[in-house]
Amino acid sequence: MNQPLSRYVDYMYSYPHKTAYRPFPAPVSLLPYLEQLEGRKASLYFHIPFCSHKCGYCNLFSLQTNRIEYIATYLDALYRQAKELSPLTAGLTFDSFAIGGGTPLLLTVPQLEQLMTTAALFGVHPSHAFTSVETSPEYADRSRLNVLKQAGVARVSIGIQSFQDEELKAIKRRPRQNTIYQALEGIRQMDFPYFNIDLIYGIKGQTVESFLYSLEEALRFQPNELFIYPLYVRQGTGITEREPDDVCFRMYRAACELLQAKGFLQTSMRRFIHHPSTDAEVSCGDEVMLSCGSGGRSYLGDLHYATRYTVCQQCIAREIDEYMATTDFTVARNGFILSAKEQQQRFIIKNLMYYMGIDKAEYTRRFGEPLDRTPLFRELAEQHWIEETPERIRLTSEGLGYSDYIGQLFITPEIRQLMETYSY
Repeated sequence: MNQPLSRYVDYMYSYPHKTAYRPFPAPVSLLPYLEQLEGRKASLYFHIPFCSHKCGYCNLFSLQTNRIEYIATYLDALYRQAKELSPLTAGLTFDSFAIGGGTPLLLTVPQLEQLMTTAALFGVHPSHAFTSVETSPEYADRSRLNVLKQAGVARVSIGIQSFQDEELKAIKRRPRQNTIYQALEGIRQMDFPYFNIDLIYGIKGQTVESFLYSLEEALRFQPNELFIYPLYVRQGTGITEREPDDVCFRMYRAACELLQAKGFLQTSMRRFIHHPSTDAEVSCGDEVMLSCGSGGRSYLGDLHYATRYTVCQQCIAREIDEYMATTDFTVARNGFILSAKEQQQRFIIKNLMYYMGIDKAEYTRRFGEPLDRTPLFRELAEQHWIEETPERIRLTSEGLGYSDYIGQLFITPEIRQLMETYSY
């Protein structure tokens, strides 16, 4: 590997990426996979794929709409899905619950209450399962926040991205500073146990100083969690340019230094926390997650499945319509069944991208071979991007900054081929 190398290749959120998913030759029954997972802890996820405004950088599965009846029909379909799946998941213990999107708080107060009723079909109550909800400034009003607080929601995450109007315009996000400050103050006053703010760096025209200004403004509202995301120019989005890699990295380093000085712990390239971690300090990569809603992805052992991934608005609308017309939610139609090799790669990626790193003994227990047989790790060690102890292999501080480069190195040729030939 010869430097300089781009630190910003692509975000490794999960593995395999949705662009590696394909329609199954025949629908795959969920029942045998759920039976194999009996006794396991699991996460429940509800996807609300609606936004009042589609931001320029967004490549998420979300539709720009405020149509009340359309959204109501979608929520009814989500309830039908939950009613059909909940008897099959009786062997799982759901200890966490997340509502994401889209913009979940775009829903009305009665609709939010309906979501809580839907979650209860799985035995999930926010006061007993760690519950996280995403929002945006224009919908973080007191009436909606009250629903979350009274239900026992633990974590509220709000996408701010920048406190500079010109930067918000550059990423095609509505610049409403009054709304932003009111929303943040409202969440702060509610005193949720976990309060996260999202910011973006690398916006065209952004400087180290302007990004640090946004970071300092965010800290005024006392969040105990921050996510900082590098801006990516992605297919199907409204962003065509950003600041060069070296400028992005200077912003990243400056943010790391500031947050460290403020007592935050960096747990990944993007995540900084100022609270006891809610993550179990154990290896991840085989987590169980059941999703309801169009666009959510599920992990049931080696079966990963989701609605077909797309970014164009017309295509997303078509997928949502097909979801609402679905009569059998007990099968998966689009996804990927992981081989033993792909399960190893997932384990490596998910753990290496996290600050605790890879538990070598756990890896050997699961896969029957020592981790140090992987040639790629020797190359990473030569770059001083990983460090090894008798128990673990983890990213160094420099390696964390290269996470979006390093994660891509572990994608197998088979998955890479599927990703590169994906038709959006």
